[in-house]
Amino acid sequence: MSIQNELVKIAKQCYDTGLTVGTSGNVSVKEGKMMYITPSALPYNEMTEEDVLEVDLTTGEVVKGYRKPSSETPMHTNIYLQKENIKAIVHTHSTYATIFACAHKAIPPVHYTIADIGREVAVAPYARYGSEQLAKYAVETLGDANGVLLANHGVVAVGSTLADAYRRAETIEEVALLAYGSNTLHSVNPLTDEELDEALEGFKTYTSN
Repeated sequence: MSIQNELVKIAKQCYDTGLTVGTSGNVSVKEGKMMYITPSALPYNEMTEEDVLEVDLTTGEVVKGYRKPSSETPMHTNIYLQKENIKAIVHTHSTYATIFACAHKAIPPVHYTIADIGREVAVAPYARYGSEQLAKYAVETLGDANGVLLANHGVVAVGSTLADAYRRAETIEEVALLAYGSNTLHSVNPLTDEELDEALEGFKTYTSN
C-alpha cells in the first residue's frame, strides 16, 4: 500500500467514525525529509490518492500535488521537525474532546486507556488556526505526550505510524466522553500516577491473542 493510499484510508476512517465532519481536521505522515498531508477544503469522503500533497519539511514548499495543502501544514511541519520520533499526525475536531478544548480544560485520566496518551490530555493556548504561533504552542504543550488539545479548536494525536495516531485520536475522544459523562454525574475520579504506570506497563505485553 502506498503512503498516499494509507493516508487517504485513515482520513476516510476519521470521517466514517465521526472524528471529523466535512473538511475539518487533517492527516499527515512523515517519510524522510518529506511530509504527505491531506489537502485544504476537500471533504474526506471525496478524497483520492491524487489529492494528497507532498511537502518538503525543510522549506515547507509543495513538491508534488495540484491542490492547496491543509491550512495546518505549519503545525504538522513544526511537530515533525521538533519531535523526530513522531512519524504521523491525526488532527480532528471530535466533539467531546473539542468541548474540553473550548472549555480550556485538560481531559483527566478517568480511564486507563489514557495512559497511552499521557497523564492527561493537556490544552495548548489559543492561537489562530494555520498560524506559526499555533504550531509553537502545539509543540510546546505536546511535550513527550502522544496527544494534545488545541484551545477553542480541536485535537492532535501523534504516533510512529498512521494507525497509532488514528487509534490515539479515537482514545482521546472516548476518554473525553467518559470524563464529560462522569462530570454530569458529579463524580469524576481520576486514576493515580501509580495506576497509570501500571496500565502503561500492561500495554507493553497486550496482544489480541
